[in-house]
Amino acid sequence: MKQTLLYNKLWALRGALSLLLFVLLSGCSDGDKPILQPALPAVNGQNVRSITHLGGVTQTYDWQLTYTGSRLTRASGTVRDPSPALDRSFSYTSTLAYQQHGVTVSNSSTEKTQLTINAQGFVDQMTVNRNIYRFTYNASGQLSGWESILFEDSFGQVRQFRSSATITYQNGNLATIIYTDADNTPVTITCVSSNQQNLNGLLPPMLSRELGCLGFEHLYYAGLLGRPTSNLVASVSFSYPDASRNYTTQFEYSTQSGNTVLCNYHTPDGQVASISYGY
Repeated sequence: MKQTLLYNKLWALRGALSLLLFVLLSGCSDGDKPILQPALPAVNGQNVRSITHLGGVTQTYDWQLTYTGSRLTRASGTVRDPSPALDRSFSYTSTLAYQQHGVTVSNSSTEKTQLTINAQGFVDQMTVNRNIYRFTYNASGQLSGWESILFEDSFGQVRQFRSSATITYQNGNLATIIYTDADNTPVTITCVSSNQQNLNGLLPPMLSRELGCLGFEHLYYAGLLGRPTSNLVASVSFSYPDASRNYTTQFEYSTQSGNTVLCNYHTPDGQVASISYGY
């Protein structure tokens, strides 16, 4: 009789331990882990929702950005280009879905995009069809370098075009970009910062290509391509091997209710240009 009671107690204890183990394991299941939460570039200001270029343009994109909660979930971009034949010739919409360890990107165009996220929560590598983009970041989480490998098929031959840049900062502000294009032409871009804080986390004007995000600037505004430069950029100077191509552009900003709403400048060919930001 005593043995039976002892056996029943042991069996009940075993059942209780099994139930506790199940609860603990269930509590640690992947389904209960938090979904990736990138830190958006806006620090103390509002997240930008529209970016529109007016007047003269350089190679860039206009954007309409949509947020759900505190994540960027949808972006519609339109190419802008100095050539009238190319300007506004292409538009696409990108939808972002967040998981525990990554982000799925679906484009309305035919480009198939895959992202690999690093331990900092930023894009380590991106593939767009066969093209490859790699990114590196400093200890503060700011973009410190990138490399792209683009492929072109022609008459059965495959050509590779490589571009890259090394980026440095001073006191959290963008300082220099050493950019090498597909023709292996090195360009040094020197940035001078203003005294205005970059509260909305805006990308510096005219530098999407040199910062490695031309055509997918929305990934930066999603918080996936590093932290913003601390202050708005006051001017940029481009230095080429052919000194006749050198130029400097200055930026003037207007603010409203603490948000940067307008940036005025001149394009390299002297045209008056503006960027309007909506919130």
